[in-house]
Amino acid sequence: MNSLPPFDAMIKRCRALAALDLILSPIWQYRHYSFDGHWSDHEVMASMRDGSGDAWWAVFHDDGWAALKGLGHESSAWSEHGETLSRALQKAIPKEMASFATEDSFEWEATSFAFYLPKGAAQWTRANEATKFAAETDTGEDDLLAHLIGTPADYAQFATDLYELEVTPQMAAHIFALKPISATTVTRINPETSLEEIEEELYEQIGYPRE
Repeated sequence: MNSLPPFDAMIKRCRALAALDLILSPIWQYRHYSFDGHWSDHEVMASMRDGSGDAWWAVFHDDGWAALKGLGHESSAWSEHGETLSRALQKAIPKEMASFATEDSFEWEATSFAFYLPKGAAQWTRANEATKFAAETDTGEDDLLAHLIGTPADYAQFATDLYELEVTPQMAAHIFALKPISATTVTRINPETSLEEIEEELYEQIGYPRE
């Protein structure tokens, strides 16, 4: 897959995906993307879950490092190596990122791929390469991380199909750029909700900029 975005751009994309999914599905359990701007005193956390067993979690520490792990449950990597691969990936995360690698909420027992971005690094490191399973190409990561590197049009097509609401590339691009979200913007995307209904989560939980 193409490289994941650098630290600041990755947070921006994760906030945008969470904001779009919030508008499309105010009910949390029906969304793909979420963002917790208050995960810990020093970290924010982004996540994806598709309701069918695939998921990923990403943490961004205020020291400047970030890490991501996920599971493609139908991938050959997981089917063939299971928890052996999971343990190897967990051990491949640098010690300075121990808060990420030991977090029970991230379901480390079920992992097919992981990445980390050390403080000051320009590119993410694929943790799979540090394991004996480095040659395993099918981990599920290409599909599950596609919207982190894809275009607004990619997300617009995905969201239109999933939520059965018309999302245009222009709408997605507006929010990918973290431009202000007006009441009109919300109802154009989802006539069944309103800015008033979602604004607390949008601004306080996700941390989407008000202006």
